[in-house]
Amino acid sequence: MPKGARVGLLGGSFDPPHEGHLHLSREALKRFDLDLVVWLISPGNPLKPNPPAPLTDRMAAARALVDHPRILISDFESRSGTRYTAQTLASLQQRYRDVRFVWLMGADNLAQFHLWENWRGILETVPVGVLARPGLRIAARSSPTARMFRGARIPAGASRLLGRADAPAWCFVNIPMMDVSSSAIRAMGRWATGRKS
Repeated sequence: MPKGARVGLLGGSFDPPHEGHLHLSREALKRFDLDLVVWLISPGNPLKPNPPAPLTDRMAAARALVDHPRILISDFESRSGTRYTAQTLASLQQRYRDVRFVWLMGADNLAQFHLWENWRGILETVPVGVLARPGLRIAARSSPTARMFRGARIPAGASRLLGRADAPAWCFVNIPMMDVSSSAIRAMGRWATGRKS
């Protein structure tokens, strides 16, 4: 990654990746003035009870979907052996010392962010960009994380400053959002579950 680049990190199972992930990434590039967005496709999600589809399948599906030169696909968590976001961020910052990372998430993740391992450490390590998804705006804005870090919030109108801000800093932006989810795609039987090896 280029020295001094502002890089958004969108982590998750991507089980499966879909047009909503791509739309959120394009919006993050624009709203937060980022140079790149990297999809960190995790081996598994510690907060989800069922395993995802094999990592190779999810990586291949993501590569087939993404057609944007500034959105990259990565299996960094699998290669580095990190399990939690805080560990992944520490490893990335050690490896890419001259890159400014921004953690990206949908509003649904902000609503339950306080359940993540070392969630305060994440907010104190990198700026966080939150992009509103349908139905969860109120829960996200009134979440324990939003209340505890209200003094670190950057107004949506100044969202382009996020990539240059020092942590703790976070910004919540409303975007036109596609009402599509990985769980809905799986429920419709359009994606294999992760019980194979």
